[in-house]
Amino acid sequence: ILPLLEDCPEWKVWAYDLSKVAVELMKEDSRFDSLRATGGVWDISKDETPPVLNIADICTLLFCLSAISPDKMAIAAKNTAATLKPGGVLVLRDYGRYDEAQLKLGTSRAKRLGDNFYVKSDGTRCYYFSLEDIEELFLEKAGLQKLELKYVQRVYQNRSTDQQRRRVWIQGRFRKPD
Repeated sequence: ILPLLEDCPEWKVWAYDLSKVAVELMKEDSRFDSLRATGGVWDISKDETPPVLNIADICTLLFCLSAISPDKMAIAAKNTAATLKPGGVLVLRDYGRYDEAQLKLGTSRAKRLGDNFYVKSDGTRCYYFSLEDIEELFLEKAGLQKLELKYVQRVYQNRSTDQQRRRVWIQGRFRKPD
């Protein structure tokens, strides 16, 4: 959010996070301009009216949806879609099915919370999405139109250990109908 405020002086930004600490840190940063930006705490998985409705040109969900329990994801999708004005675009990037981290977590039954849903060693939860999962959430449940939806695959090489990590993410753009 802070780089957007720096690079796009004409933009007005609404920034929400589940963490009160994250919101406070953002507001304390010298790049935060309270005349152009609003920040607040919001749990997108709660079945309550979002803090803003039909106002956003762009909404981003970056590695956020995966930490929500699968039974609350539809509410989260509807809530984020509700922030968009007609023609607004939701941009999503999150963990994709068969990411190397999922395959490692899958070897431990104690880390499995449900189908494709795990708890990491730091206690955070993580769901690994298929394209169909995302289509169901944002097309069927939230009523958005698909502009783009794909897997992004990368192989990272650790030069010191000569090990490779294979990562899989989901990337999508969805539009709220006029």
